[in-house]
Amino acid sequence: MTKKFLLISVLIMLAIGIAGASFLFKRSSDSKITATNPNSSTTNNNPKKNTFAKNLSRGQCQGTGTVTFSNLPMAIGDIGNVQPYGIMVGAHVIPTSHGYISPADFRGPRDQYPVYAIADGYIVNVSHRGEAVGDNLDPSRVTDEYQLWFEHSCTFYTYYDLLTSLSADLQLVVGKLTGFQNKNVRIPIKAGQVVGRIGGQTVDFGVWNFEKKPAFFANPNSYEEDRPYLDDMFKYFNEPLKNQLLVKAVRVVEPRSGRVDYDMTGKMVGGWFKDGSGGFQGPPGIQDTLGRRAWDGHLAIAYDFIDPSAIKFSVGNWQGAATQFAVKGNTPDPATIGVESGMIKYELTEGGYVDGDTGHTVMLDRVVANPKLKSQNQVKGTALAQLITPDKLKIELFPNKTAAEVTAFTTAAQIYTR
Repeated sequence: MTKKFLLISVLIMLAIGIAGASFLFKRSSDSKITATNPNSSTTNNNPKKNTFAKNLSRGQCQGTGTVTFSNLPMAIGDIGNVQPYGIMVGAHVIPTSHGYISPADFRGPRDQYPVYAIADGYIVNVSHRGEAVGDNLDPSRVTDEYQLWFEHSCTFYTYYDLLTSLSADLQLVVGKLTGFQNKNVRIPIKAGQVVGRIGGQTVDFGVWNFEKKPAFFANPNSYEEDRPYLDDMFKYFNEPLKNQLLVKAVRVVEPRSGRVDYDMTGKMVGGWFKDGSGGFQGPPGIQDTLGRRAWDGHLAIAYDFIDPSAIKFSVGNWQGAATQFAVKGNTPDPATIGVESGMIKYELTEGGYVDGDTGHTVMLDRVVANPKLKSQNQVKGTALAQLITPDKLKIELFPNKTAAEVTAFTTAAQIYTR
């Protein structure tokens, strides 16, 4: 039991900086991302008009198409494990659109490991985070982290986040950044070049391909424009690098990179936003308020990022804080719940990983052949849910109550939309 709770604590700790990263880029007035429907946007007709080409490269990008990654982000011996897209933890209520590269010594000092450029290109934006963003944060925790965006063509971008320092040559060009400052730059970079260092936490990593078929979201306008174009984090590495990373990947089922796109038209599964809350970005001005709780109105009823057979219930405000739960009995499957299903109940519990073959508790600091998310016996509360229309969901949360103690919605029920 202790190990299970420890795993959850470690993941939440990882999310402390990650949450800030998700919002940091959008704080810049000259790097604003506009949400548009990828099925009708100019991205499909003219890939060079995507949001990254406009706002990161600022019209200076070169070429189109993907490139091969010829260098690992970290030396293979420095990598402890690779975690996929789609985690729901802490302020990451909606499945997150980046993965994680965890160092071999997760509790090591800052700047312990060098981080390398994976391919030729340009660094086009550098951001600093001088304040942690999330719920239930340790006020004594020092936050001094960097985010880098790389242009490899007008349609192909990658990024790192949570670097504990920049390389000396980058720091010289970028200069001193404090607080939530960011800077548009255009710095040529070569595969294998050291761009920064990491220690005591993960490196965030993501790949975007604006020429791929966009992933389906029931209402893309509720998200950033880039989310449907998130691409596989492994496929562009040449061999043997790709296989070296896959050996370290803790998700052992396809897609190995994980996924963030669970929405199904007319079904409960996927991401939702409290009616009037402003979608993924939150209400206007929220980024400039204390706490920046843009995730308060977020809700996801989806699946675990390591064990996609396990249902996860993730909500932005459970007694004042973003919280994730496993579901007792792992039923009903939200992908089967439609308007005709009426009101359903989810008994919410904490969860931990076990070896599916032995039943033994496991930590995901190493690869396990058959990891399974197991719900605990103690019920933390019950969620009532009813799909009223294909794009309108009624939700009410009942902390500290079992399903047997909850019979109907009250006036406290809230409406979520896509």
